Amino acid sequence: MTVIDPGMHTGRHETPWQIDFRARERQERLLIGRLSAGLALGLVLGLTGESLSDVLPAHVVAAYDPYAYGLLVLVMTRGQRQAGWASLIGVATSAGLAAGHLSAQAVDYDEALFGQAGESWRTALSVTVIAFGLAGHLSRRPGTRGDLAVGLLSGLLFGRVVQHLQHLSGPSPAPSPDGPWILLALLVLGVAFPLLLRPSRPARARTALITLISAALATAFLLLPPMG
Repeated sequence: MTVIDPGMHTGRHETPWQIDFRARERQERLLIGRLSAGLALGLVLGLTGESLSDVLPAHVVAAYDPYAYGLLVLVMTRGQRQAGWASLIGVATSAGLAAGHLSAQAVDYDEALFGQAGESWRTALSVTVIAFGLAGHLSRRPGTRGDLAVGLLSGLLFGRVVQHLQHLSGPSPAPSPDGPWILLALLVLGVAFPLLLRPSRPARARTALITLISAALATAFLLLPPMG
């Protein structure tokens, strides 16, 4: 980390170069603090979530696993202008989540999305980090990339709602362990992301339109009759 030498001061006033140097040092401290916070919060949330999955009903677990983990990644990467720092913070947060999961698994193994047998929980964690991390990184940008990132993520969440409803209303519906809580969680996140994550009214309107289009495409894809 950059360290300011007290001997750099010349007189009572700092030069523009020194002011810029101090600003960069503050930025480095904030970024390193966010890295540490992402790792620590990921560890706590992963450990808590996996531990609670042993005592909570399955439909409650399905409402936060993996969406609560994705929200943490989104919050930690939100507003990071440099893609490299956003990726590093997302990786640190996901490392904390994985460490929390493995710690809880060492105590008492449980079947949740991140706790499934084999490598599936790692795949789920990777997809969550990429989707929510990208949306968090681009969410404050007023351009098209921010609209697309947030809108596509919200549309995919609505697509998951349609998938669950299709499962429940099929010709031979099987009882789902997910229950109604996951539908409520998906609907709240899908509506809230375009409204809360975008920085201006025009950006929110464009993002909402992208959300509707992607949700419609996901619904049409899910309702297609099976081939063969």
